Amino acid sequence: MDLKGWQDILLQSLSVGVIMQDADGVIFHCNPAAELLLGRSRREIERSGAIFQRDYSFREDGAIYPEHFYPANMVFKTGRAVRDVSIRVLRPDYSVGWLRVSAAPVALEDGSGDSGGSGGRQLHGVITMLYDMTDQKQMEIDMLRRNDELSQRFSTHTIKLELALDQLELAVNASNTGLWDWDLLTDKVSYSLNWKSQLGYADHEIGDCISEWKERLHPDDRDWLLEAMHGYRQKPAGSLENEYRMRHRNGSYRWMLSRAMAIRNSDGTSVRILGSHIDITERKLAEQSLLRLTQELRDVSRELARVEEAERRRFVQELHDTIGAGLTALSINMTIMRNQLSLRSLEDMESRLNDSISLLDETTDATRHLMAELRPPVLDDYGLAAAIRWQADVFAERNELNVSVDINGLEGRLEPEAEISLFRIVQSALTNISKHAAASDVDIVLNAADGKTTLTITDNGVGFCTDTLAKYKINPTWGLVSMRERAEAVGGSLSIHSSVGYGTTVVVKLESKR
Repeated sequence: MDLKGWQDILLQSLSVGVIMQDADGVIFHCNPAAELLLGRSRREIERSGAIFQRDYSFREDGAIYPEHFYPANMVFKTGRAVRDVSIRVLRPDYSVGWLRVSAAPVALEDGSGDSGGSGGRQLHGVITMLYDMTDQKQMEIDMLRRNDELSQRFSTHTIKLELALDQLELAVNASNTGLWDWDLLTDKVSYSLNWKSQLGYADHEIGDCISEWKERLHPDDRDWLLEAMHGYRQKPAGSLENEYRMRHRNGSYRWMLSRAMAIRNSDGTSVRILGSHIDITERKLAEQSLLRLTQELRDVSRELARVEEAERRRFVQELHDTIGAGLTALSINMTIMRNQLSLRSLEDMESRLNDSISLLDETTDATRHLMAELRPPVLDDYGLAAAIRWQADVFAERNELNVSVDINGLEGRLEPEAEISLFRIVQSALTNISKHAAASDVDIVLNAADGKTTLTITDNGVGFCTDTLAKYKINPTWGLVSMRERAEAVGGSLSIHSSVGYGTTVVVKLESKR
């Protein structure tokens, strides 16, 4: 194969487009890469006589590329090479391509000595090289677009940050929040104006030492608080939150809610601690007042329960001594009267007398049942376990339900107030089950161990959604309130667990008192 053959093979295999023009500007050769980059066949390119189509070639700013500035035309005009010109082309299939174009003159010695602007060399043609830079250009466009987006987002976030800082400053001032910044490397602390004013001081009256904080701590809070701060400095995790008292300028102590966050360096060592504190004295006083009122209410509730039980016991005794005794005497008298009547008279009055005696017996039974409900003698005589079993049997018979009772670890008697409270809670729970649960089985479990007593009442009824009660702020029924108050009156707690379709469980816990 001769040299020309090798040259043809090289041109055909190049990924760079190559277009050759003679001295008159006529295109006489273009390789396959040029056809692909321009989107036209060799015949179409040679027939058009132009490498680029006038209305489909554009500059980087989007304007139509002027023909006289085409690289090949510039070479024909100046005789000098033109390199790395960017041209965007719109191909016949409407695809867009970016080309980097270079054109070089083909000049030979003419031997005439006339340079003709080309240094004594005669221009025989121009070779134009086309390099595909579409992907590169698209990346540049994408990067510019992304840069614009990031710049816009940065500007937006900067504006938002400035606004947030302004709002934060307003919020801090409005909420009277004191800020502090402790540099652990220099042991200097920067206290904000609000921090100082919360303690009654002007800005210039408190320095930048940590002792300004330590010396004003309440004696009862100082040791544990300094220990907590030391531990947080050594192993900072999350934030540190504490409530403590600080001495005001007037000598009183104010309650502070403090929150702190450590800033660590690359090796995890704390270098700064930033924090805030808010004066919560009014809240703490309200909490203490509420605790006192709660305790007073519990004492009142306990006394009311005691008085109620005393009244029940007195009323039962009155029923027994008056109505009960009278009914018994009346029953005896009517029985004697029936036995003493003549046979003839008995025939006339037997039916009416028997009805009266039956009614009297029913009234006597009802009175005894009422007395048992008011104050079951089994509770006084035999204790809580026997009373719960008795109540379960009565409830099961009356409502035709399966009631099981399981009592473990209860030895001896509990404190009378605790026994009656637990018994009344069982009664209330069973009443609620009969009214609302539509249950078929009820389990009552009483466990006593390690000085604690736990009462659990479970049914397999329809249940209810406790979350709904909380979400819509639905008040619980009086029965639930009464059970909870009875538990709290003896120092216990009551919780209710229920869900629709899965029954309800009532759990009472209290310290065993004997």
